[in-house]
Amino acid sequence: MTVPFSAEEFAKYEPLIESYKKARDDQMAKYDPRFYATCLARLPSQQEFDCKPIDATGFVKPDFGLLTQEEAAIVNDYTLQQLLEKQLEGKLTAVEIAHAFIRASIVAQIATNCVMQFMFDTALAQAAKSDEFLRENKQLRGPLHGVPVSLKEHLEIKGLVTHASYVSLLENVSKSTNVSIELVENMGATTHVRTSQPQAIMHLDTINNVTGRTRNPLSTCLSPGGSSGGESAIIGMHGSLLGIGSDIGGSIRCPAAFANLYGLRPTTKRFSGLYSVSGGKGQESVIGTMGPLARSTSELNAFMHHYVNYGKPWLLDPSCVPLPWNNSPQLPAKVRVGVLFSDGVVTPFPAVTRTMHEVAENLQKNPLVEVVDLKDHWLSAQEMLEANKTVSALYTCDGNRTQEELLHSSGEPLLHLTKFFFEINDGKHLSVYENRELNCIRDNVRLKIFQNVFPHCDFILSPAYAGPPEVPGIAKYWGYTSLWNLVDFPNLVFPTPFQHDPAKDTLVPPLHDNHFERLHWNDEHGKIRYDPKTYEGGYIALQLTGPRFQDEHVVAAAELITKSLGIGRR
Repeated sequence: MTVPFSAEEFAKYEPLIESYKKARDDQMAKYDPRFYATCLARLPSQQEFDCKPIDATGFVKPDFGLLTQEEAAIVNDYTLQQLLEKQLEGKLTAVEIAHAFIRASIVAQIATNCVMQFMFDTALAQAAKSDEFLRENKQLRGPLHGVPVSLKEHLEIKGLVTHASYVSLLENVSKSTNVSIELVENMGATTHVRTSQPQAIMHLDTINNVTGRTRNPLSTCLSPGGSSGGESAIIGMHGSLLGIGSDIGGSIRCPAAFANLYGLRPTTKRFSGLYSVSGGKGQESVIGTMGPLARSTSELNAFMHHYVNYGKPWLLDPSCVPLPWNNSPQLPAKVRVGVLFSDGVVTPFPAVTRTMHEVAENLQKNPLVEVVDLKDHWLSAQEMLEANKTVSALYTCDGNRTQEELLHSSGEPLLHLTKFFFEINDGKHLSVYENRELNCIRDNVRLKIFQNVFPHCDFILSPAYAGPPEVPGIAKYWGYTSLWNLVDFPNLVFPTPFQHDPAKDTLVPPLHDNHFERLHWNDEHGKIRYDPKTYEGGYIALQLTGPRFQDEHVVAAAELITKSLGIGRR
């Protein structure tokens, strides 16, 4: 039997926490003492990063002076394909690439606190192995030869501690390596860093009792999203070329949106999560998935092509479907984009609504796109409320027992958003019968979207979150992303050029009268919490959804849309 927060019990773990953080920080100092000292001297203080809307992405640019011209070109300018070509041509080595991204990841950590664990020695050994292979064989080890890939920490690595932000697991040494990590390393990737996730891995934010709060790279006083917020921060800071996150309620898409990046939640069973630590084990009604975060659709598509067609995850994970990645999906001559300005439950903040209209107007001028307003085809407000309540109840179907066992055994304090998550559906333990009833609702929602919405459009364009990048510790409405986990349609979040504007985005629109609307718009006293001044520096990314197992078409359609918007590589 476990007990809730206990200061006495937690005190026993505090030396472990400090030792864990010290090991991470010591790696930065040991790697290059002069570089680390220069970073600390040149960059703003941790307090400044927390309190000011600092765009930290400029700190890895050559004119700031922390990275050399060549290092800055490696991390900022060269695409996945260019890095591979330059290695084949002998113009770059994998070790040189690793050093550049290691330096950028140090800058990223100081600015955003995105790292759980550095693996510099491992990464440099992997890079040296790739260089040796190329010298001896005159060919690349694999399609990710020398390419840095960052990893969400709850993906296990054999021989290393994997704690998934549960203090009780700070001495949990993994016996196996996550299948997806094994695959990318077999393809020649350099894995140099493991990134942060929130307590319980069930926040649309990233804060935990081990390493603290992760910051948004574009506006450091804002949230990076969650639960893969460490990934959005390090990719946004160019501290890694590609990243692997996980998503059961928005955990790839929300962070990608908050950092104005690209993030794919594939249809489940296309991307392996075998050998991962979480509090959701055994829950099969809403299935989580792993997926990539990237700086362009072309790199995201290339990664999925290599991962699926070269890696063949189904050979190592029997839950994965043996479905090849279609690298040349055929879109219709005129793509029908259905626009969902609101889900009918929660009204987005003004900047999101403005961005949706701006993008819709842009696409209306594109001869390759037909814009369809989905208002008359979408689910009713009552159906959407039921869907939101259903997915929320399914997350906590065991009455939070598994989560509580992991959290309470260390006595660690529950953070605000963890308490909120535990209170969903009043923490009710569902009976088998109740769970089956909710599964039926889930299946009916999926069928209605398939039968009533997709006949009118090829893809659905919608908000990725009901606001700009959020104030830390505030994000409580998951519906714009979690609906798609419930029904398992693939989504891709893509960046836009539109930013929250405190002067334009001022008016509070008419609001719905329901629990979720109040949850999003009101503070704990029931008053409107929206203050346009608090979202300075936040960009608005959007979400594109397609039919199940049409992931490749979603990526292709997102590329069409971003080209129309003039948005390229981040």
